Amino acid sequence: MSTPVCAGVLTAAMDTTRRQSMDSAETDGSGAAPAVSRPPGRPAAQQTWSKFWLLTSAASVSEMGNTFLHLAMPWTILASTGSPLMAALSLGVQYLPFVASPLLGTLIDGYERRMVFMISELVQGVLVALTPFLLMMDQVELVLVVLLVAGCGTVTSNLTSDFSLLPQLAPQDRLTEAYSRFGAATELARTAGPAVAGLVLAGVGGYGALWIDAATFLVTAVVAAVLPRGEKPVAERGFLRMQIEGFRSFRKIRGVPRLTLVLSVYNLGAGAVPTVILVLAAGTWGWSSGWAGAVLATGAAGSALGSWLGGRLWQNAPAERRIRLWFLVCAVASAGLLAPWEGLVVLGFCGLMAGEGGMNVTTNEYRFRAIPDEVSGRVNAVMRAFILGGAALSSVLLGWSVTLPEQVLRFAPALVTSVLAVSIWAGVRSVRAPSGTEPEKAV
Repeated sequence: MSTPVCAGVLTAAMDTTRRQSMDSAETDGSGAAPAVSRPPGRPAAQQTWSKFWLLTSAASVSEMGNTFLHLAMPWTILASTGSPLMAALSLGVQYLPFVASPLLGTLIDGYERRMVFMISELVQGVLVALTPFLLMMDQVELVLVVLLVAGCGTVTSNLTSDFSLLPQLAPQDRLTEAYSRFGAATELARTAGPAVAGLVLAGVGGYGALWIDAATFLVTAVVAAVLPRGEKPVAERGFLRMQIEGFRSFRKIRGVPRLTLVLSVYNLGAGAVPTVILVLAAGTWGWSSGWAGAVLATGAAGSALGSWLGGRLWQNAPAERRIRLWFLVCAVASAGLLAPWEGLVVLGFCGLMAGEGGMNVTTNEYRFRAIPDEVSGRVNAVMRAFILGGAALSSVLLGWSVTLPEQVLRFAPALVTSVLAVSIWAGVRSVRAPSGTEPEKAV
């Protein structure tokens, strides 16, 4: 099953609830709207701040559910089939839709965003709940198909919550703080995910764990139902035309192609560092699985700390300067990965994760302010396809370098691409972009 089919499944679910009254005005998707164009019917900030915390709590539960699923599903399939290949494929198919996310971005921009988020969570919950029954019938291939469609729901849900729902629920003058708190909360949930998954798997077994995981998505969908309704979607113009508009907007909005390039370059060397750290600790270092897992949990906690600091450090600095500073933090931390001592490598890893947490906060805010709301789903989906494509290639590059005998070479790609990212961002910025606190839209 391909990603267009995934998009079709989600579209069919949302067509039953789509609003019939559509705006008559069309947009060319060029990004020509005034800076930070927001829905005219947006509720007052003081009326939505409390619901921001409701969304954050629900998203944290959903993030824990995603982490839970990434662990519980391979374990359950391995226990049911005895096939390591099928267990590995069950994780791979969940990530596959991220690469083709532009197709799902069009789906997001064609519907009211709260409804998109709610339906996406419902679809994930129902599909995950079905997987134990399919496993009982030895239909592992169908399980992989179900997980592929559920992965489409994950992409759609993440894009909608991060770049549509969250900004609508936060005061404009506290947007950085909102992204910081949201990032810290979801990273802490990701930190707790492995521990919770282990306890649940030990207590109720694989099937029970998957049903509990399905319930977390349903809880998030219920929360979405009480969030404020967003703007009406733009007039329908056809899937292909909206795809073209999305890529055109991506190319024309100032700063967006540059940010995408820099994040893709950075991910090319550093995207797979957590996975490689796990392989290195459990293999070359000979650490137990418990200690290796503790290192990853510490890294996730570092990412949560970075997200928290991202809304508090350098608050008065221009947005592009803050992004450069967080890239610099990542580059310095990457140097620690080259140390010959295991303790310093772990410390460098935690510093790198903290830098990425702060970078996520500042770049998400930058993207929100730069991209018009009517094309935010498509443009952010195009960006994510390139960025995660870099992370996928990173697994190949670091997978090769970690086998080298010299420790100084094992994480050299992470240091090289981190320095390149800083240089590209600072260099292109000094040549092309004027100083200022806000990114500009294309005109």
